[in-house]
Amino acid sequence: MKLIDLTWIPYCIPFRAAFHTAHGSLSQRAGAIVTVIAGEGISGRGEIAPLPEHSGPDLDVVLSALTLLARDLRGRELADILLMLRTWSEEDRLSSSLVYGLETALFDALARAEEQSVAALLAREYPPGEGRQEPHLPRTCVPVNAVIGGTTIEQAVRQAMAALSAGFFCLKLKLTGAVQEMIERVKILRAVCGPGVSLRLDANESWSFEQAREFLVQCAVHGIQYIEQPLPACDLDTLARLREFSPIPIAADEALTGLESVRHVLEMRAADVLILKPQRVGGLQICRQVVQEASRRDIACVLTCNLEAGIGVAATLHLAAALPQLTLPCGLATLGLLENSLLLKELAIEQGYMAVPGGPGLGVELNRSALRSYTC
Repeated sequence: MKLIDLTWIPYCIPFRAAFHTAHGSLSQRAGAIVTVIAGEGISGRGEIAPLPEHSGPDLDVVLSALTLLARDLRGRELADILLMLRTWSEEDRLSSSLVYGLETALFDALARAEEQSVAALLAREYPPGEGRQEPHLPRTCVPVNAVIGGTTIEQAVRQAMAALSAGFFCLKLKLTGAVQEMIERVKILRAVCGPGVSLRLDANESWSFEQAREFLVQCAVHGIQYIEQPLPACDLDTLARLREFSPIPIAADEALTGLESVRHVLEMRAADVLILKPQRVGGLQICRQVVQEASRRDIACVLTCNLEAGIGVAATLHLAAALPQLTLPCGLATLGLLENSLLLKELAIEQGYMAVPGGPGLGVELNRSALRSYTC
């Protein structure tokens, strides 16, 4: 099946409330919905959503590259394009968000043509010769964590209580203030949640070694599942040293920007957990490979979205469902942060599990009217 055409529409969606991290505050999310048009009336959709606020490329730059790339891709077999995208991603020749958006649209189209889900396609060796995993049935639902932010402890407690009431059993707390203030916040959140709820933390590169050491020692008693990127991503030597000392497992997030960087983290033993954002780490195929390589080293992986809209979250959900090595809750419950997901039907979350949509392809449909409203 050959690619006939590629089209894309940029969007800009406001957050319902400003989203705060140690990197700063976000008030809106920009990206683009890309559509692959193939033969026999088959089409597929993906989402390109770089995050320049978190050291990603600018959307205009990515779409300029897509304009040039589209000329070369038209007329090629979809499976061949997937192989090309994987090679280019390995060689860091294309931005991860561009690779991810195109891969998603291609897998969506191919899965629709075969009348199966993207998860089923990703669970087997596809494209042929691309991997070595044994075929297996994908999961029908994936555990996910709730994200707890807020600029005050009162806001964080309200968000945590709402998440617990909705059935979430894993919470991720964003750490955005001074170390002592965050230590107190963790203590209060643990008391609110009780011992049966998993609590993970995200510092977004905000501390020095001394600050991180102080925090980790004082928070170890609160049963923390792991802490994401307590130190700057560029300082892997110090992160590896911190991991040797830390009573809390260390997760790498911002340090992971592609296959080479992931392998560097693994070789340096700088993390116990890898936080993988397909929009940033190289796309669906590279993330699948990373999970397999990390699993062979007994390193856990968590798939998470990049605060994108519904098409992108659905693609990462299908990838998570396809990978049996993933046992920890994923970071996919973020669509409620946006004013609109751009989906006709929302992705369902019940008792802390996100259901993988049924039907062929991604199993979701674009809300064209909403996209028109948020086109930028």
